[in-house]
Amino acid sequence: MDDNEKLGSAMQMLGLSPEIERARFAELFEKYSKATYLDVRLDPGFKRLLKNEAAMVSFLNAILHRETDFIKSVEFMDTDIEIHATDLLNLRMDIHAKTESGLHINVEMQKLSLTLFNERAILQESAFLCVEKKRLDAKIKEKYPSDSAHDIAEREKHRYEIPHVYAVWICDFNVNEIGEYYDSWHIYSDEAVKRSATSATPLPVTEKVKYIVVDLKKFKKTASELENDEDRWLYLIKNAGVMKKLPKFNDSVLDDAVKRITIDANRDKKILEDQVSCTISIDEQIGRMVLAHFDGKNEGRIEGKNEAKYEAAEAFLREGDPAERVARVLKLPLEKVQELADKIAAEKSL
Repeated sequence: MDDNEKLGSAMQMLGLSPEIERARFAELFEKYSKATYLDVRLDPGFKRLLKNEAAMVSFLNAILHRETDFIKSVEFMDTDIEIHATDLLNLRMDIHAKTESGLHINVEMQKLSLTLFNERAILQESAFLCVEKKRLDAKIKEKYPSDSAHDIAEREKHRYEIPHVYAVWICDFNVNEIGEYYDSWHIYSDEAVKRSATSATPLPVTEKVKYIVVDLKKFKKTASELENDEDRWLYLIKNAGVMKKLPKFNDSVLDDAVKRITIDANRDKKILEDQVSCTISIDEQIGRMVLAHFDGKNEGRIEGKNEAKYEAAEAFLREGDPAERVARVLKLPLEKVQELADKIAAEKSL
């Protein structure tokens, strides 16, 4: 069975059909067209928001928590990564920015909750690091191109040097590994961590590799509670897709960003269509997950399919997916899914 057939099976399991999908596309397009702003938790809107130099500089200076060496400019780079270490490793970044100091940053907006999220983040950053290492080596070879003893020695000095690569993950789901809405991940030695128990915070093995993880579900600040640029950017990202009117941020870069994502029905037909396609693509990915988990279970029996759907619903709810989306995608009654979500919330509160 090829991928299209597998997807067809998954969609059939979810009770979908081409006719239903066309109607759903039209329904979503109408819904998004009537919104005030693009939903920047989806890739098209996210790129419209942040693929702007002034916005990216402001956002990165806020989210990286730098006290010195503030970023002054960025260049947007290619977003395709192709490393064939495995058959599955062909990754595409949302936004790839390079700062004036040579720091390469991968900024990801992740709408769909994932199993093995930590490993996904590590895998993508590892691929990113390898790509940038090859570019660094090429620059060094260009500077020291000959087979002279001097040039060979200079190239050898940089054999194991790695570039600065940071990954920023904005997650629209509960990241179980972090208690607050913001966390940064580094590589530490056990010995440094042991020493830090009685002294200062441990220094990472290297400052050149870093992960920033933001859990939008845990970001609860209201408009009146916003204190700094990080608060303002995260508030905008979380709420633009669901608010009729965003507050004035009294910041030229942020206010310009709001204008950029304000929907103009005549100008934005294509990006609205892309936003709809992105939403449907997420639904299809959920369909694949359902098929992967429950392929062949009670095949042909309606009650078996419903049982599988509720098991899938519980899995997605525990990953932080909202009840409304789970009910919509799995074609289950919202009240039943909400009951399940309330039960899971009650368990977590114990």
